Amino acid sequence: MTSAPGPAGTGPSTSGDLTPRLERLAVEVACAEADNAEGHPAQARRRLVAALATLDRLDDGSLDDVLVVRIRARALMELAKCEFETRGGPQAALARLDALVAAGADRSWPGVVPATAGVRGLLALRAGRHEEALAALDAAVAEVEAADPVDGCRALLNRGTLHLDRQDVEAARADYEECARRAREAGFDLLVFKAEHNLGYVHARAGRLPEALASMEAAARTLPGPERPTALRDRSEVLLEAGLVGVADATLARAAEMFAAEGMPREVAECELGRAECALLRGDASAARRWAASARRRFQRRGDEAWVVRAALLALQADAAVSARLEGRAARTAWAGVARRAAEVEELCRATGRPTWQRQAAYLRIEADVARGTGPDPQRVLAGLGVVGADEALTARLHGRRVRALLAVAAGQPERAAHHVRAGQRDLALHRSRFGSLDLRTAGAVHGVALADLDMRLALSTGRPEPVLEAAERVRAVMGGAPRLRPPADPRTAELLAELRRLVEGSRPVTARPQADPERMRLMAEAKRLKLEILSRSWHEPGRARDEREGRAHEARATLARRPGSVLLDVIEHRGELLAVRMDEQGALLHDLGGAPPVAELVRRVHADLEVVANPLVPAELRAVAQRSLEAALTGLDGALAPALQAVGELVVVAGGWLGVLPWSLLPSRRGLPTVVAPSVHHWMRYAGSGLPATPVTAAAGPGLTHADDEAARVAGLWPGGQALVGEEASVARITAALTTPGIVHLAAHGRHEQDNPLFSSLRLADGPLFAHELDTGGTVPDLVVLSSCEVGRATIRAGGESLGLASVLLRTGVPCVVAAIAPLPDETALRVMTDVHEQLRSGVPVAPAVAGACARDLETTGVHVPLVCLGAPA
Repeated sequence: MTSAPGPAGTGPSTSGDLTPRLERLAVEVACAEADNAEGHPAQARRRLVAALATLDRLDDGSLDDVLVVRIRARALMELAKCEFETRGGPQAALARLDALVAAGADRSWPGVVPATAGVRGLLALRAGRHEEALAALDAAVAEVEAADPVDGCRALLNRGTLHLDRQDVEAARADYEECARRAREAGFDLLVFKAEHNLGYVHARAGRLPEALASMEAAARTLPGPERPTALRDRSEVLLEAGLVGVADATLARAAEMFAAEGMPREVAECELGRAECALLRGDASAARRWAASARRRFQRRGDEAWVVRAALLALQADAAVSARLEGRAARTAWAGVARRAAEVEELCRATGRPTWQRQAAYLRIEADVARGTGPDPQRVLAGLGVVGADEALTARLHGRRVRALLAVAAGQPERAAHHVRAGQRDLALHRSRFGSLDLRTAGAVHGVALADLDMRLALSTGRPEPVLEAAERVRAVMGGAPRLRPPADPRTAELLAELRRLVEGSRPVTARPQADPERMRLMAEAKRLKLEILSRSWHEPGRARDEREGRAHEARATLARRPGSVLLDVIEHRGELLAVRMDEQGALLHDLGGAPPVAELVRRVHADLEVVANPLVPAELRAVAQRSLEAALTGLDGALAPALQAVGELVVVAGGWLGVLPWSLLPSRRGLPTVVAPSVHHWMRYAGSGLPATPVTAAAGPGLTHADDEAARVAGLWPGGQALVGEEASVARITAALTTPGIVHLAAHGRHEQDNPLFSSLRLADGPLFAHELDTGGTVPDLVVLSSCEVGRATIRAGGESLGLASVLLRTGVPCVVAAIAPLPDETALRVMTDVHEQLRSGVPVAPAVAGACARDLETTGVHVPLVCLGAPA
């Protein structure tokens, strides 16, 4: 959080020949104050050392001259701040300031007393000495009416930050609001910005992260100029809490670079701690260790002992993550080291008055004791922990829930353990339901990985398939979240999307140039900027808490009973192993399918080979090699999954992450047989067997495809009242309208899956690309969407396991069934197969058999695989 300085006041002028020189010194000190306020302490220090040296030569030590007292006192206050930020030692400047006050400086300037108390409070706060900081800042605020306006505002701002650190949100809000009011009246624009920026933190602590991000951005707009590294660092904390790990890490890297350029090692170290947290959340314990160790060295050089403890705590969290992946003696040895050091850190946190850090260290110590089967009676420890605090940050709250569940397991109470796991999942579901943005709703999944792992462990310990299926469904319900409510219209976002559309469409000739081409680089950078701004605006949109249903085993059996011959296959990756629950009307079985890495490698090979086979620019000999490799990989996948694949009728595969893009319908044993890949058991049960409407049917053709117009016309012609949109009629506006209307929508267009930014995966239409981001609008959706486009059935797997892509966005918005390609789909193949699919749909054949039959017939004729997948539910 940002903390104070601001512009200096000079008070009444002195008389005599020294007046002009003193006034110039006052200006120089005011400039140094501004340097400090803007985060340039090294530059401020140079000004202040020179100003104090000049003042020593001019002044005989008299305390009767108000201007002299003000200049000296202000210079020493600012010097103390500089020395703290750049050298870690403000004591000399503070001692000189105390001597000045003790000698009676308050007779000339009464405001020097609250100003000095405020500076001491700020420095104690920055050093982590909270009790000392509170006493000093309380003293400063108590004399706020006697203080100069700038000093009163500073004291309120810094005390607000202290209250927030101490979890007193309402006291923090009151101080920030009073600071903003006084600063606005006095015309202190920078302090208004800081107070309003910090009010964003108040929203964050209350769990209102969209409002926090919006508040911080609104505050930034009130103060023009370059980005401020402190504001960037603060914003990264909210982004990280939201689960946007990559964005938070990049933001911290930018802030650290700016702090380093200003010679502010302490601020760099704080950024490194944030980057360690990012690394932990994305599962990179080695990187977390490196960042924590670097931060610890910086804090040690400065003597910031409280922050040394914080760095040690983060390093311990990284060590615990590594220990959890070990087995046998190595695991016990590693956990013993974690337990010992956690106890030491816990005591240090207690000694320095950091209860939040102390609780985190205690959790690590308990987790280490449980993991190696030592320590006090787990039931007694669990009883001593009490309840999880509702005011804790989400990551700390979820860690607390998990530790309590581990203790219950160790105490032989699996039902109690399950209760704590469910409580944590409810916490996460509530957290994510507050986001209107799909980007944030999926990003937040990263916080639930450890709880999901424990939930599955508890389910597997029963040895029964039904609890395993239900554990997987609980995770999907929490991770998937509720569909978006229709957001309010945002004219600025509409402008940005139109600008991005024009940029992408206009830059097509340039994208073929080499990556180092300057114009290509410029256009790519501008597109990236626009995408980030569009997404960041969506992050401000609040959601609404809703319970998302999960599939239950008995409900799945009832649905299967109504669909004789159908088989439900729920496939899960757990700790590097593949598991599958196979359920039909006869019952359920749990299959252990072996290690996941070999299967994941085969999936990677299949996708690579499909790319080559479909590329006409690749020489025929190489395509033939890729075709043989593809057949071998598909056969290998079929063999690895064979124990669970025994189904001669409809197979519904429920799978997420990379398993969701496994080419289930291309496997040799599934050719010609209806295969559906569903995002969850609940989605399948909700929509299975729903009838397709007779009307309306809209078929549209995008530009640049030889047969697209013909395909759209043929498809529309097969349905009574079918509408074909070709040429300029196939616009973004027309297709968006079709995608918010019940019926069938068929889109024959160039498709692009954007791996790094999946919400900007797109379909090319007459006036430019239609982005996945634009589909998440809430409200009415079609009954079936057929995407006759390359690769838009693909998805990017985010940290936490959530999948995002154009097809997955449509399913999340509530479209029951999407037919899409997981690889390039040649134009002439699309024309043949899609016409066949719609002919069967028109005659009453359900979607899954229609797609399977058309693809099998084309393979038999051409010898080339058609990478179409039926996603969602068999309508």
